Amino acid sequence: MKINNYSILINTCDKFEDCWYPFFKLFVTYWPDYKGKIYLNTEYKDYTYPGLNIISLKVCTKHNVPIDKHATWSQCLKWALEAIDTDIVLYMQEDYFLNDNVKNEWIEYFNSLMVTNPDIPCIQLTHAGIPSVEKSSYDKLFTSDPEFFSYVSCQASFWRKDIMMSLIREHETAWNFEWWGSKRAKYLGFQFLVVDHHFFKPYEYSIISYIFTGVIGGKWYMPVVNLFKKHEVLVDFTKRGFFIENTKPTLKKRIKTKISIWKILSFTEVWIMKLKKI
Repeated sequence: MKINNYSILINTCDKFEDCWYPFFKLFVTYWPDYKGKIYLNTEYKDYTYPGLNIISLKVCTKHNVPIDKHATWSQCLKWALEAIDTDIVLYMQEDYFLNDNVKNEWIEYFNSLMVTNPDIPCIQLTHAGIPSVEKSSYDKLFTSDPEFFSYVSCQASFWRKDIMMSLIREHETAWNFEWWGSKRAKYLGFQFLVVDHHFFKPYEYSIISYIFTGVIGGKWYMPVVNLFKKHEVLVDFTKRGFFIENTKPTLKKRIKTKISIWKILSFTEVWIMKLKKI
């Protein structure tokens, strides 16, 4: 029997509205089998696309955040998860532009594993997120390394909703969530899984094949040009301009750019968790 106990969450914000049309045009092209709910984590805006059941969450509207104020990335993610009516979420972001057919049979297989095995907190569906370590007890899945700096990865993945929510701290940015959330996940003992890299080979046979972040630092990533041209997706690239290679700071540099009370708070929490483990 087909099991489909998940929703898709497209995490976004209104300033990335120009990504929504190309994202969903490519979505219907490369994932025609998907018929479920798609939650679009907007702040104030609505969006629809023919043939798709898109639910615009408008989380800032619903939480009475004035338009001249800004909720944090983590607040918006938390509010989105609270609004979703399934226990399992397939997480993506608005600039993960699909470029090959999604292997829906494998999506259903890994979804069924999470449904029948509540001890699985997260399955990374691509190797762009976290590296594999050794075979797990589940077919086509490997364990991953909790010491990896982005053990909590925002690449395409199945998440148990309550696990993801337990790692969110409302003051954190996306980069902070990956960095500090990884350390929280480590000390909480979560064993995240990743698909078998021997079977699912990047750029050869991927479950979800997409450009890994089509927008970098607010600028278009050059590979989107040919993909959009191939599918007659018209975008005014001059509004964002293009990302220039070798200018993107490392994750560690982004984390260390500013020292704030919020980073001190995250650091203190993780240090206390570490001491409790010693």
